[in-house]
Amino acid sequence: MVGALGFVTDFSMLYLGVKVLGLGTVSGRLLSFVIAATVTWKVNRHFTFVQQGQGSLREWAQYLLLTSLGGGINVIVYTIWLWLTDHSTLNLFLAVAAGSAVALMFNFAMSKYAVFTRRQAAS
Repeated sequence: MVGALGFVTDFSMLYLGVKVLGLGTVSGRLLSFVIAATVTWKVNRHFTFVQQGQGSLREWAQYLLLTSLGGGINVIVYTIWLWLTDHSTLNLFLAVAAGSAVALMFNFAMSKYAVFTRRQAAS
């Protein structure tokens, strides 16, 4: 469910960035990634990995850094998709879906084994 929320956030922010704010497809994608990653960090912290408290800037930065590796994979797939197609709303959506699908498992593993691992083991 967190992945689905991240996907919806990612595409919604991309759409707003590209179609409403006039950003390019890559700059819009980078903005949408940071926003979606922040949303998934917060939800993962409170529901998937059940952490107490507000979280720290350090934890968020670590999460963003590690999921950026998956985000890099995601953006590469997205960019290749758009390079091969037009930039219609449908292709923006499909490009985000393809990139998200490729990066999903990597990002979950990074969250589970690198970001939230210390507190989870202490429980």
